[in-house]
Amino acid sequence: MRIGIVEVGHWHSEGYIRKALDLGLEIVAVSDHNAQTVQQCANQLGCRAYTDYQHLLDEEAPDFVFAHGIHREMTKIADALVEHGTPFVMEKPMGVDWRQLAAVADKAERRGLFAGVVLPRRCLKLARELLRLKEADELGRVTACCQRLLAGEPHRYHDWNVSWVLDPAQAGGGPIFNLAPHVIDLLLLLSGQEVQSVFCQSSRALHGLDVEDYSTMLLSTTEGAVASLDVGYVCPESRYDEYLSLCTDRLLVSTKVFDEGTTSSAQATIFFRDGRTLEVSEGPDPEDVCFAETIRRLQAGEPPIASIRDMCRVLRVINAAVESAATHAPVVLS
Repeated sequence: MRIGIVEVGHWHSEGYIRKALDLGLEIVAVSDHNAQTVQQCANQLGCRAYTDYQHLLDEEAPDFVFAHGIHREMTKIADALVEHGTPFVMEKPMGVDWRQLAAVADKAERRGLFAGVVLPRRCLKLARELLRLKEADELGRVTACCQRLLAGEPHRYHDWNVSWVLDPAQAGGGPIFNLAPHVIDLLLLLSGQEVQSVFCQSSRALHGLDVEDYSTMLLSTTEGAVASLDVGYVCPESRYDEYLSLCTDRLLVSTKVFDEGTTSSAQATIFFRDGRTLEVSEGPDPEDVCFAETIRRLQAGEPPIASIRDMCRVLRVINAAVESAATHAPVVLS
């Protein structure tokens, strides 16, 4: 399989490259708006370099593309991939405006194109177990959810030469665009409910950046469930602090972890209301699982793990959260 990688200057691209090579995939070309960055990467891989992803698509016609990009440019890149008819998955958040992204989702669906977004928390061992329970009609109706996803110091983005992440004009915002997609998507996936209202408060008190460094979102759904979701750039160094509690009319899920620098699955306990308990041990790296499953689904003719439409639902909540934080008032989604 001939692979192209778009915007290799993104901090996640190194992981995609490693995983592709481990699976024996052929990386034929890479692109990035920074000529020095893309040439260095191409030299290391022994492939061709492009500063324009359109040229990569036209000249190389790759079988599949792993796409990244500055948040504000992502929807445009996704649209180009759909127009070209190239199967792909893209890093979240795929843009900064859910309505613009929805138009791309419409186009991809009409063409039946394999076009997805990378949301690896769907591949956590705990998430997969909860989805199994949902399919077996044992999860129950979600009534409440609390999630926390706190990442390390934001100066690391300067160290990784992606300072644009801390520029709201290019990134849309801070952790609310970078981290919140993971927790919002997991809520939507497990609950199967639509968000009705969003109230968000954000702070820049810790680092004093142009983007927020902490956001708390309070969500309510059309079926009466409530959720509290916290994201931030507040952990020392590159550590992570993660937590999930999920309450349904059948069970309660609880995790407790202060992670030592990775985003692997936390140990969890599922307490069923009939007295049973189920321990879920730590699983394999969800990003590795997500990558391998993406390639398997592509080759099997199955849909991606998460679609552009899934990301639209998430981005709509993010847009409402940004509006709420600016106006200090709840935003109702019609």
